[in-house]
Amino acid sequence: MMWKQMLRFGIVGALATFVHMVNGYLLIQAAWNPLVANLLAFAIAFLVSFIGHLEYSFADQDLSPSSALRRFAVVALIGFGFNEGLLVVLLSLSVASDTMALWISTGVAAILIFLLSRMWAFRAPRQAGSNAIPIRPDADLNNP
Repeated sequence: MMWKQMLRFGIVGALATFVHMVNGYLLIQAAWNPLVANLLAFAIAFLVSFIGHLEYSFADQDLSPSSALRRFAVVALIGFGFNEGLLVVLLSLSVASDTMALWISTGVAAILIFLLSRMWAFRAPRQAGSNAIPIRPDADLNNP
């Protein structure tokens, strides 16, 4: 089950990253400021990612769409802040072209977003008693 979910998450994440990269690339090539291009590309990819994860990656989870959206928005904003910060650093250091800097920052941010999404944003709430220790009815609790 977990492997199937991880594969689905990877497929949606790869699609969203591809959408982000293509839009960012096209906007940069159209002479947009790389930081503004990255912001717009992020917004488009966010929609692809959220819908894909909710309806495909985590379709088997009992999630409230509004709760998942709020959590995923937090995760995505953290990821975007990290992405944008790393992009600023890479651009200021001039270690790569604008497009290559975008690829690097977005790729690294995708890893962070995956981890936070898996551990928090799309995690189904625990059912009451789901982590309770089963006790046999005939167990003598007075003698350990």
